[in-house]
Amino acid sequence: MGAPGASAGMSLAATGFKMLGDYTTSRAEAGAERFKAEELEQQAQYGELKAKQTNAQMTQRLAVTLGHVDAVRAAAHTDPSSPTGAAVRGMREELGEEAKGITVENILQQARTDQADAAYMRSQASNALLSGDIAMLGDAFSGMADASKAMQP
Repeated sequence: MGAPGASAGMSLAATGFKMLGDYTTSRAEAGAERFKAEELEQQAQYGELKAKQTNAQMTQRLAVTLGHVDAVRAAAHTDPSSPTGAAVRGMREELGEEAKGITVENILQQARTDQADAAYMRSQASNALLSGDIAMLGDAFSGMADASKAMQP
């Protein structure tokens, strides 16, 4: 009776250590995923700030450019209501607004991607925890089955 009892005890001890390993691994994986999610969330916040700053800067530059166009036209003594002059100014303004829109939208899209990636990483952290819990349950049942076999004559 000593050998089967010792074998069952060893089997249960091994099961306990395997469960502990699964628990520790899943918690470490979840922690790493949460860390990555936080980094991505910070990148997204930085991206949103960068988009606002870029928008403001490009708006200011466009205003300066349009001011230069107006100054050149005034220095040339052109009629301020001239359709040709208005078309030139309008085209420059349109091109500036388009460039600003494209640049800002690209930055915001990257921020949205970072936010989506952060949400995915948080989901992966939850999945790692669930996976670890399921593995521990499987280890427990496997260990009990092995211990039961070891106890049989």
